[in-house]
Amino acid sequence: MTLISSIISDAFRESNILALGRDPSVNQGAEALRLYNSLLASLYGTQEGERFQDWPLGDFDRNPDDPWFRDLQYLSDRELDNPPINQRLLATNTVARTVWLTPRPQDGARYAIADPYGRLAAFPVTLGGNGRPIEGAASIVLNVNSTFREWIYRSDLAAWVKISPVIATDENPFPPQFDIMFVILLAMRINPRYGRTLDAQSVAALKDNKQDFRNRYLQSRPLEILDDISWPFMSVQGYDSQRSFSTTRGFERGNPFGD
Repeated sequence: MTLISSIISDAFRESNILALGRDPSVNQGAEALRLYNSLLASLYGTQEGERFQDWPLGDFDRNPDDPWFRDLQYLSDRELDNPPINQRLLATNTVARTVWLTPRPQDGARYAIADPYGRLAAFPVTLGGNGRPIEGAASIVLNVNSTFREWIYRSDLAAWVKISPVIATDENPFPPQFDIMFVILLAMRINPRYGRTLDAQSVAALKDNKQDFRNRYLQSRPLEILDDISWPFMSVQGYDSQRSFSTTRGFERGNPFGD
């Protein structure tokens, strides 16, 4: 595993902004960390991977006339507490809840939680890894108001790792084989501040490593389709992983039987 601080140091070294053996200053490190978090947020779930869909955990402040609210009412507690992959859990619960992550995650599957009303301290959410650790534990309790956090599934670790927010002493959320891409992409953001440009060899290395990254985490975009569309067009990540699809809920990457 690679520390983000090492990614930052290597990014300064990529265009020889810092000499070998020198570490970034406190201000340089802080700026680079901000750029790294921005890079991470802009890369996964946009250029690569699935976008999140909202998954309300309760009916707090919901309009009872909203059709989606009625859909939520039809969900049993068991269904509500077992969300499909690539969902942003909205902490609109009015009681403490235990939510179980999917027992069959695909590489690169994600979850997130958002507490838009700042109510998690009063109504905490426990996330259960469902057979796989999350942040190194069997389960974690989220009870800090206004929390926003994301996790990604690493099949090479068989674990859910935190992807946002990150600090310099955290490990890079992705496998070390993609360190080259993150180092060079971060160097591209740092370079203009020092009047530097990437070497052609760096550009070539970035192209190769980014293609490997794209191939590993390639997934389809959300689509609206007819119910009778053929199932082979569904995302590999969603197949047989608690998804469903319909004209009313859209293409949500369900099992081939649509149930």
